[in-house]
Amino acid sequence: MTVSSVWLVALSKQLNVLSVAAALLPVGVGLLHWRHLTTSGRCLWVCSLLASLLLGGLCEYGRLVWHNNILPLRSQVWLETVMLTVAYYHAFTNPRRRRAIPWLLGVFTLGAVVETGWFMDWRVGNGPYLHVLQAMLLIGVVLAYFEQLLNNPTPVPLSRNPMFVASVGVMFYYAGTVFVYVLERVMRQDTDQIRMMFIVEYTLRILVLNGGIAAALWLMARRAGQPVRAAR
Repeated sequence: MTVSSVWLVALSKQLNVLSVAAALLPVGVGLLHWRHLTTSGRCLWVCSLLASLLLGGLCEYGRLVWHNNILPLRSQVWLETVMLTVAYYHAFTNPRRRRAIPWLLGVFTLGAVVETGWFMDWRVGNGPYLHVLQAMLLIGVVLAYFEQLLNNPTPVPLSRNPMFVASVGVMFYYAGTVFVYVLERVMRQDTDQIRMMFIVEYTLRILVLNGGIAAALWLMARRAGQPVRAAR
């Protein structure tokens, strides 16, 4: 069964806009409960505001008006990675892990500069390596945070732990979408398949990443407004 290319293009355009609009949810929740947010929560909020909403909107503007959104897209990937990683920096309790974060971000930034300036063919499109580095870094810090929770369990159930909830969204999003960027160049001749893969990517962003961050910010406000009770 062949899926209509016209239908796929129309759907992908709608999801492009919806993926940007979805950032309004965590941004709105963060604004309403700003004074209750932890430092990690404020980093998550800044990521939603600047990376997902503002730079995401600029990516859409570049795609529609300039017919080129590579530079804002790469800026979005870099800022998104930095703000999410800094959020985990403040969530880590191990000093050694905290000291490793600036080095990891330095290597990531250097990789972004090298690929953008020397390895990427701007005539072909956005290079995949920055997305791969992003996924490796963020999945790594999420796993390190999960290990911290296992080694230092808290009386609060995981379902009410804000950073755990946000981590589930981050893990699902980056683990589930990195293959799109890895295989994009290989599959350039099969445009329908590429569009369908990007539709899945945007759907994951909408349902998991923004939803997880919004839920985490709401949980921070809820925990600040009531005493913490031990799990049973």
